[in-house]
This record gives sequence, structure tokens and C-alpha cells, in this order.
Amino acid sequence: MDGLSYKQASKFLDASTMGIKKGDIEEFISTNDRNAWLDEQIGTQCAPHVEQTLYQQQQRGESSVTQEMRVCAWFDLALWDDAQLRQRMAFALSQILVVGDRDAQLAPYPLELAHYYDLLSQYAFEDYKTLLYHITRSPIMGHFLTMVGNLPTSETGVNPDQNYARELMQLFTIGLNKVNEDGTLAVAPDGNPIANYDDADVENMARVFTGWFMSNGSMSEPMVANDVYHDSDAKSILGQEFPAGVSAEQELDSVLNLLVNHPCTAPNISTLLIKRFVTSNPEPAYVQRVARVFKQTGGNLGQVIKAILLDDVVLNESSLYRAKLREPILAMTYLYRALDCRPGGGADVTPNAMLYQESFGQYPLGSPSVFNFYSPDFIPSGELGELGLFAPELEIIDWNQTVKMSNIAWKLVTENGYKTSSNSSAELYPDVSDFVSVASDYPQLISLIANRFFDGDIPPDIAPRFEGLWNAKSNNNKPYAISAMLYFSFVSHHFMVEE
Repeated sequence: MDGLSYKQASKFLDASTMGIKKGDIEEFISTNDRNAWLDEQIGTQCAPHVEQTLYQQQQRGESSVTQEMRVCAWFDLALWDDAQLRQRMAFALSQILVVGDRDAQLAPYPLELAHYYDLLSQYAFEDYKTLLYHITRSPIMGHFLTMVGNLPTSETGVNPDQNYARELMQLFTIGLNKVNEDGTLAVAPDGNPIANYDDADVENMARVFTGWFMSNGSMSEPMVANDVYHDSDAKSILGQEFPAGVSAEQELDSVLNLLVNHPCTAPNISTLLIKRFVTSNPEPAYVQRVARVFKQTGGNLGQVIKAILLDDVVLNESSLYRAKLREPILAMTYLYRALDCRPGGGADVTPNAMLYQESFGQYPLGSPSVFNFYSPDFIPSGELGELGLFAPELEIIDWNQTVKMSNIAWKLVTENGYKTSSNSSAELYPDVSDFVSVASDYPQLISLIANRFFDGDIPPDIAPRFEGLWNAKSNNNKPYAISAMLYFSFVSHHFMVEE
């Protein structure tokens, strides 16, 4: 049994879900077992994204599916599906194994992009090789990184397209340069980084990915191999010899084994996942602990995420090596879940009330490039830069974006917060009834806000502001202080920075 405090339980659930709902912490403390909670979540499948997208279309009465329906279906699952850890993991993986609907080839295919996201969800806790296998055969990835229909030199007279081969190594597995097991950069005797691969490796890797074609013209069915158009000559990749006469399917299996078992893949993927779940600046020892689990389990992502979330670092407080800025879209899902937001008018799907394209700087499968919305190694200027600390999310957060997202939150807790859910199906409405019920009792009200947004403790520097807001209302109008208190909770740096 874990014996966690309220604050520790809150920090754990915050790192493991799309946002903490009313009663979640109390229920979790009653079970008092993080390992059991994780096992249950790992075993819980989420509703298919494709089905929810089609349900969005049905409920809206539209004749065709749009990307907006796909994104709103993602919100449906993020806000209300029970498989919270799987949802969080799939979103993290979508920022590693990136595809994006801003690509002109993919923009017309919202259902097929939803299917790609279902692959991330379905294999979120399988071994990493299995996930890469299905991602590699996805026609969505095949078009995004131009591997589909790749032909050998014997057919075209030019070298095969290298796009997927390069990004598979650089972004999905081993990385540009060698790293130690703890994620620190390995250097040559002269102090320079040591490249993991060269142009010849990329050229030979590209030859592996020849002969793969769409199945019956489908953008969702796995691509199929035609060995007539596969380069079956011998290859040398990363120091390993690949013999001639091997089929496309067999060679894919061999190259994925090579990459997943490469000594740099475990620390690279471990670091990326730690940064999405726990901290932007993991200490080397933390990376090493997780990377060893990756290696020992053959890249089992279920065991890897358990190693990440059961580590003592997750429960640390006030440490630079525990801090992480909330991604804009995850800040909003937290707010929606914390206030148990539901659509009005008897609807049961998320409307486009959050203006996601204008306000967040990110949305699921909406990255502008294969390099994600932001670099995991982004260091901002100012004090953080002077300390050499990463803050990836700040690459997409500026005052303009902050104001837009704050406006959505203000509208939610003010205009919508005092309406009933019988209003418009085009809006989300928070349930503030529990706050209103204790509005005249300041200690109870402030305790409720603390538990919902601040791990159980109101930060000392904003406590007087809350008290001032409450005191400014007459006894009969105390409920009208709640909207401002909730709003300031959301925009507070104490909430926006997880630490």
C-alpha cells in the first residue's frame, strides 16, 4: 500500500490523466495502490476514435466527416472516457510518431487520421517494435513521410525516397547522435558529438522501405508489400549486414529489431515520454532507471510508463527537475474535467466551443511538421535559458495565445457557469454546483478550490486575492465570486506549471 498524502495522490493523477475530476483523488486514496491503478488503466481499452468521429457526424446531422469532428471526437474521449492513461499515452505518442492534418495529402482524410490515432491507442502499452510496425505500415504515415509506393533504383534510375528512413532513425528511435544510457550526450575524445548514422546508412535504410503500396487504395488498411518492387539486394545499415534475397516484410522486421534494440533508442524514447508526463528536465538517473526498464522488457511501453509514473520523482515538490509547463490543450482538458463540463441542449458530444485552431497552438494530429508543435529540447530566453533549462511548451505559448485561451476559460466559468445544461448544444457548461453550495462558507469554498486545482493547498501568494474576491461580494452574492476565483485558479502559474 502506498500511503500517499492528498497532495501526492493529486500529483500522481495529474501526471497520469487528462485532468482530475471531482472525487477522483478521494477514490484513488481509498484504494491506496498506484501499481494496481496503473495495471487497471493499462488493461482498459478506450472507445475507438473512428467510431466517436462517426458519432460526431451522426449527432450533428452532417453528410460528411470533417477534421473538426475528428478533433471534437478526441475531446469526447479525453473528457469522458474511462481509459485516461491510455488517452494520455496516445497523445504523447502522437507527438513522437507525428503525422498532421495540415499536410495537404492528409487534410481530406479525417476518418483515416482517426484510424491512425486508434493505432496509437491500441498499441500504446505493447512493445515499441509492434507499435512501430503498425505505424510503418499505415498509409497515413506512408503519405506523410512519402514512403508509400517507394521504388528501387532499378525501376526509376534514382535513389529511393529517404524521408521515412531518415525520420525513423532521427525522431522515432536512435536519434542523430549517440547518447549514454542516462540520456546524456556521448562525445568523442575531441569533445564533439558522435553521429549515430551517416548518409550511407540513410540510403541503405531507404532501400528497405521499397515495395510498399496501399491496399485497394485504402488510406486506413495497412500497406502491403510487393516484392517485385522491393530492393532485395544486400544492404549494410548501422554496421549490420542485411543479406540479399530477403522479402520486404522480413527486412522490415529485421530493421525494426535493429533500431528498437539499438542502445540509444531506450534513453531517447524514455526521455521523450518523461518530458510528456512528468518533467521537462529529467535528471540523468531518472532517465537511466526508465531506459533500463525499456531494455529489460524489450521496449514494453506498459512497463515503461509504469517505471515513469511509479518513480519517486513524480511525488517530488518544488524542484526544477519535477517542473513542467502544461501543454495548452492539456490545460484545457484539465479545466473541463475539473468542472465536469457537459454540452447543453441534451447533447452528448463536444461542440467546437473551445476554438482549438485559434487558441491552443496545438491539437491532436495537427502538427505543422514531423518535428511536432515544439522541440523537446527548446530552451527559452530569460532566466530559464540562463540556467540551461528546457521548457518545450513555451515554444508555442506567447501572450497572444495566452490571452485567447484565457478568454475561453473566462467565458466558460462566467457566462456558461451560471447557466443550465438545457441551453445550447453548441456550448460546454461547467457544473459549479458544489462550489455554489458552500459559497457562503469561505473555508469550505477555498478548500474545494485548493483540492480541485492546487493539490490541496492554496498557494500563499494568491490566497489574499481569493479572499479579496470573496469579501467583495455581499452575503447574498457570494456565489458570484466563484467564477473569478475559478478563473484565477486556471490562469495562475501555480496551476499552469506542474511541480
